[in-house]
Amino acid sequence: MENGINNMFNSRHYVPILKWKRAEQGALKELEEKHKKYITPLIQFVMPKYQPQDKLESVVAKFEKQLPEIPGRIVEIWGKAPIFIDSSLLFTTQLKAKSLNTISRDGHRFGAVLIPIIHINDELHLKKSVWSVARKTKSGLCVRLICSDFSDMPRLGDKIAELLSSSGLAERDIDLLIDIKEIEETDGKFAKYIKLSQDIPNLLKWRTVTFASGSFPEDLSRCKLDEENLIPRVGWKNWKEQVSGNALKRKPTFADYTIQYPIYKESLQFYHPTTSIKYTLENEWWALKGRKHKFDIYLANANLLAKDTRFYGSNFSSGDKYISDKARHFNVYIKNKSIGGTGSTETWLRAGINHHLALVAHQVATLT
Repeated sequence: MENGINNMFNSRHYVPILKWKRAEQGALKELEEKHKKYITPLIQFVMPKYQPQDKLESVVAKFEKQLPEIPGRIVEIWGKAPIFIDSSLLFTTQLKAKSLNTISRDGHRFGAVLIPIIHINDELHLKKSVWSVARKTKSGLCVRLICSDFSDMPRLGDKIAELLSSSGLAERDIDLLIDIKEIEETDGKFAKYIKLSQDIPNLLKWRTVTFASGSFPEDLSRCKLDEENLIPRVGWKNWKEQVSGNALKRKPTFADYTIQYPIYKESLQFYHPTTSIKYTLENEWWALKGRKHKFDIYLANANLLAKDTRFYGSNFSSGDKYISDKARHFNVYIKNKSIGGTGSTETWLRAGINHHLALVAHQVATLT
């Protein structure tokens, strides 16, 4: 099978894992081309907001109603360059299969390359649906492996062989994503699983190999108000260490969850976050903590950040320009708070993610 994609990426590339929400969409759309060319996003579809008393059928129907609009929106935001699409956070197997099939096929009609993702242990119905659309669109597919898949390496090899045989695809048509989720600075998890991943059969033959992890905390409860809170970018540090030498048979592409916790929780849609700014530095995240509903703190912290020598400057990214503009607005606002202009949770998340995407793209492009 010809996969229809001639120039997939190597290890000097970046795969950010993002939910399909407005802040993330805005962050992607506002990226400059000089950064976009080093990025292939992975977008995870999530269920629309709902109330606890809502019936499952009504929530599913609400998402299905949105389905026809998604392919066009992806093209509007990202263009026709390759992008991974994942339905694993949706509620039913039928909805997962329908979503990947519909979005991939309709995106293909727009000329886009939307690469569906499956897990090695997904139900057969879902796998067959994805295999069919992968062959029809010639996009190939992505197989997402998680920690438990590596508990029995011979068994994993058998499952991979079965997938190749049943799907009618070859390794050259398939992207591998090893996603170990959350990691901590001293747990050794990153090194353990990157070593195990090197024993995947025919590792050099797969179209791409990407290694994902996330170390941004679930919340900022350990961070202090009015103090400098630096959170180590553990995944980035570990990835650089692993790919710097010649010990790996194949150096994987870097992937992370940007400035968000890697495990998605539906319950967080009912939670009001603090008005905090999350700003990515070279090897840490700087969390400028705020308070719930105190939106003026956004401006005060933006003013602090923009004056710091570690700020990348308003020309670095759209997110940085947003921070710079809000910093200048701070003095106006404190004289007359009725004028507003503090920004919202959504706009500040968009700015933080956009800056993170631009910075990591720059980092992988200039890696020595």
